[in-house]
Amino acid sequence: MGDVNELRKAFYDFHPEVRHVLAACPSVHKCALIDRNPQSHWSKGNITLLGDACHPMTPYMAQGAAMAIEDAAVLSRCLQGVDRNGVAGAFRRFEATRKQRTSRVQLNSRTNTWLRERTDPDWVYGYDAWNELLAACEAA
Repeated sequence: MGDVNELRKAFYDFHPEVRHVLAACPSVHKCALIDRNPQSHWSKGNITLLGDACHPMTPYMAQGAAMAIEDAAVLSRCLQGVDRNGVAGAFRRFEATRKQRTSRVQLNSRTNTWLRERTDPDWVYGYDAWNELLAACEAA
């Protein structure tokens, strides 16, 4: 449990609307932000992880849920037309397609500097999970 008065005090010089919202808060909760480095592997055989299970991130870019939704879209594409014997390969393809992007978002979020400097946000917001090229993976 957090101290609502401590929170209000921290925002005493913010815009009046912010202070008004905080004045209406009956209580607040304080919790730790847990961070983890990008994982080396998400899949093993016919089991894979997606979303926060394999790439949890701090909330500073507000992309955690977006990454999970993108994962689901790409994973569905990787599994399209795959029979039971091809699932492990589809999971490797999914991981190979998504790992670089999710790691970049995860590490950028960690720094808490997103959009503090002029930058082109297209690499985050312009990603199209339905049309992104799928990685090529060898059969194993």
